[in-house]
Amino acid sequence: APESPLVTSSNSPKGSPQASKTASPAKMETKWDEKTIRTLSLAEIRSRLAELGTWTPGPLADQTERWLVQRWAALEPQAACQYAYTAALQGADESMLMEALALWTKASPAAAARWAGNLGSPSLRDLSIRTVYSTWAKIDSAAAAQSISSLRPASARGIASAATAPPHAGKNFATAMQWARALPGPLREKTLDAILGEWTRRDPPGAAGWLIQQPGDIQWALISKLAADWVRKDPASALSWGLGQSTEVTLGSKLAVGPVQRKFFESALGALIGADPQGAANWLASPVGEPFFATRIGSVAGRWTSMDPLEAATWSLSLPKESDRNSAIGAVAGTWARTDPQAAGQWIRTLADPKLRDNALSAYCGSISPYDAGTAAQVAVEITSPSKRNSTVISAVKRWMQYDPAAAREFILGTPALDQATKENLLR
Repeated sequence: APESPLVTSSNSPKGSPQASKTASPAKMETKWDEKTIRTLSLAEIRSRLAELGTWTPGPLADQTERWLVQRWAALEPQAACQYAYTAALQGADESMLMEALALWTKASPAAAARWAGNLGSPSLRDLSIRTVYSTWAKIDSAAAAQSISSLRPASARGIASAATAPPHAGKNFATAMQWARALPGPLREKTLDAILGEWTRRDPPGAAGWLIQQPGDIQWALISKLAADWVRKDPASALSWGLGQSTEVTLGSKLAVGPVQRKFFESALGALIGADPQGAANWLASPVGEPFFATRIGSVAGRWTSMDPLEAATWSLSLPKESDRNSAIGAVAGTWARTDPQAAGQWIRTLADPKLRDNALSAYCGSISPYDAGTAAQVAVEITSPSKRNSTVISAVKRWMQYDPAAAREFILGTPALDQATKENLLR
């Protein structure tokens, strides 16, 4: 039976050895240093782990425990990994288990893989499988890849395949992709994704050139992955290639206009907005990006707001076109209201332009209405445009009626924001 932990980071006191021990500080340092621990026998390791239970918790105790477990893994890997696994379940750092597993994998990869696949914790099992196969693939990628089909449970195979793919691909990406294409259906896409991701990280044009030579179904399945990874590394080149406008010889064949090209461009621009909204804004303001500016402005402003609302607001207000400003300010207000409604409300009321303020108030109310329709209805009364005020108030009141009809009816009867006909219609 697997060993139970003698002591864990979370449930046993650790620290420096008690003062009652006769060893001097110099002797203790020598006795517990990494070099000494690497020479201990199995019996000595067990004794030290038991003694570690008298220490006070802290960085010194944690590091010492890791050294002991690493030494244990070199002598009795399964027991050491079981100790580290149980400790991780009780709050210890998962890295202790991963370090022990890596050592076991170097000595006996197939046994380590079987053990990892049988772990009861899904999250630790996935992490363990990833560690085993990424380590194994660096030693013998062919053997690691060959073992995946027999791995249990089935859910572990995709993780193992994705972990094996980058080292396996490092020798020849095109050959690795052909290998991945021959895998059974459930594994194929994850493995192709992993190899393409590593290829794109190292050589985006090479990965792109390979992909556009593949059958349409392969292109369609992988083009978004290529786009997202490439644009994070080199936005200008990725977007130019996606538009078919690249003139650089190093970027290889141009992407033909059509569904795959459009999917690449949409994915690349979306990934750039998500990762770097300011960079996306700069690109959209350029001559190449300007045709797409109006349709992406809300996405840019909203994503930017989630990172820095005041910075996003300043940028939105600086836009020269009124329609662009209105779209951006609405996105800022709506996004900000979801994260900090009080600060968003205060900012909206500082807007001097009535039309901008109305758009911001309407977006603000739309964001808070799902969970606080009463406040949304009351704030909507501040909108100066009669048509916008009417539609925003009505939308909030209808939500309010669903969970607090009495309060909503009282508001309807008392508010001057709605005409009599609208009030009667809502109260039916």
